[in-house]
Amino acid sequence: MDSKLTSLEVIGMAIRSEEDAAKFYGHISGMIENDLVRAKYEHLAREEVNHRRMLTELYKKMSGGQDRPPRIPGTPETAEGGGAPEDMADSLGSLLKLAVQREHKAGAFYGDAADRATDLSGQRILRYLADVEHGHELMLEKELDAYLRDKDWYVGKEPELIHVGP
Repeated sequence: MDSKLTSLEVIGMAIRSEEDAAKFYGHISGMIENDLVRAKYEHLAREEVNHRRMLTELYKKMSGGQDRPPRIPGTPETAEGGGAPEDMADSLGSLLKLAVQREHKAGAFYGDAADRATDLSGQRILRYLADVEHGHELMLEKELDAYLRDKDWYVGKEPELIHVGP
């Protein structure tokens, strides 16, 4: 993160980052046919929307009531890196790997922002988000392992169950 950004600019970047992440997970959920698996990514998208709300409230409090932060000149990269890159928009495995990387980056972004925050409320919210993003990273690592182990489960081709036993 650019050390020259103000606290308000950092929160503004975080808001945009959460918007990007919600769209990213919405894109991934649209690629998954299995209802159970798709629900996980829909949940992630909703969590990112909730993070945006939390950050927007913090921004309003810090700015004295402004609803949305202005765009930062030079369009710095957001913590979670934008939407799905066009070159991998249809590759679920690549998107899941990217999701793990983005959640790691987001956790580091929020942790750094929490360390730099000058007010206790901001520190708490940012530390909380750092922890949540770390949890997303760990969950997505397991999801990636599951996808690589059994891709058919993700695309909705449930294996035929065979009853074994009495």
